[in-house]
Amino acid sequence: MPLETETTPLPEIGEAPAGNASREQPNALASDRLALKWEAAAVLAVGIVFFLGVAFEVSPLNGSVDLTSWKWPWRNDIELLRSIAFLFVPFLMIEIVLRKAEERAPTRPWMSIAVLTGANFLLQIMAMFAEPDGFGLLRRIVESPLATSYYSDATRIAAVATWLRNFDHATLAFHSATHPPGPVLFYYLFFRLFGAPLAAVIGGCTVGLLGSLGVAVAYAFAGLWTGDEREKLTVCALYALLPAITVFFPEFDQAYPILSMLLIFYWCRSLESGRAGLRAAVGFGCVLLVTLFFAYNLLAVGVFLAAYAVHWLRKKAWSRASAITVLQSAGAACGICAAGYALLWLGAGYHPAGAFRRALAAQRLNAAMWDRSYVASIFCDPYDFLLGAGFLSLPLIVFYFYRGARKLGAAGEGFTLSVIGLFTILIVDLSGVLRGEASRVWLFLQPLLIVPAALELARFRGRWRTALFAMQWLILACLKARMLFIRPWT
Repeated sequence: MPLETETTPLPEIGEAPAGNASREQPNALASDRLALKWEAAAVLAVGIVFFLGVAFEVSPLNGSVDLTSWKWPWRNDIELLRSIAFLFVPFLMIEIVLRKAEERAPTRPWMSIAVLTGANFLLQIMAMFAEPDGFGLLRRIVESPLATSYYSDATRIAAVATWLRNFDHATLAFHSATHPPGPVLFYYLFFRLFGAPLAAVIGGCTVGLLGSLGVAVAYAFAGLWTGDEREKLTVCALYALLPAITVFFPEFDQAYPILSMLLIFYWCRSLESGRAGLRAAVGFGCVLLVTLFFAYNLLAVGVFLAAYAVHWLRKKAWSRASAITVLQSAGAACGICAAGYALLWLGAGYHPAGAFRRALAAQRLNAAMWDRSYVASIFCDPYDFLLGAGFLSLPLIVFYFYRGARKLGAAGEGFTLSVIGLFTILIVDLSGVLRGEASRVWLFLQPLLIVPAALELARFRGRWRTALFAMQWLILACLKARMLFIRPWT
């Protein structure tokens, strides 16, 4: 069940008004439906303008507004029609699921979720086949010490225990130096099982599959906002069409939204009473342990966790019992993390504190090398973040928060969660700790944008809903064909 189901008083486009509403307030309902049509047209217009701008390589749509900000080079080695053709079948799978959900409430949502998950993975695979080099590009990206470096570092491990014991002093390449040992050990497992070069291909595909599983996690995550099955499937569908997941295949950043969603989901649930809260607290601690073994940048999710705790305490009138609940949940998570790392330290000699200090030092070195201006970053990174979302989320978010602000007193828990999510993104931006390449580095924050955008998108049905999802799909195909996001030498 959601924390508090949010109801939408306005009828969706294509949906008949319930009860006697049409007879009691015909003028108001007609006005509402007209407003919805204008909103859908406005969102579609923004998408068309953005699509045409990218298709005709209009700068600074690729981020080239400032020399100190991140920009993605234009490319012309893939025909746009080729990209659209290769990505059509996955979009068709998504559209079929949405149409069935529109006709009647799904009785077996996990079948729909499985199709959407498969569609997302197929998007990644077909996007790679659309490349001039085909699947050979995937292998070269994984093997590159500059594009990822996890695999190349994994092939140099002679003894895992010795390497893990000396990890905080080990010689590591670009990305590996700023991360915990998890990504390198991930590829080491495949290297030992399959050997080169098959390990690079299988490992890269597994990373893409993990990223696709975020579609299923998004269904549970959306349950914090709403209990409506169609709305949750809309969240999954929009997540499946998230451009950043496809264009950054095979980067580990694709899988990080899973960890951020689980951290938020379990933290919110851990504040419930009884065994459910206890189980969620244990789940939160386990996910936190895995997170800290794979990526430190996900610690930024702590902004959301802290803000939600304050919101929850305020709802409970700052009672002593509620404060104890928060401390118990946080304590359980810290205890599980401490126990996990104690076992790693005793069993393999791994020094988590030393690894973290080493990552910070490597990050400072990289920041000095890139020399990205703070002022330029705080203005350019949000655009780059929206670029990874397909940009269509921007008008949807604007309309969502406009509606929520108009009924602030009755907006519901879902709107509060959306505000906290937006606040988290803003703090990450203003802090300047993750500057540049926000389309990839901020990917773990995308669920905080996608859920409210999808909830707004769920208000439309029929041809308008199809048109908006088709626009998102075309933007994805266009970004893949026109911008260079990842290459073995980058």
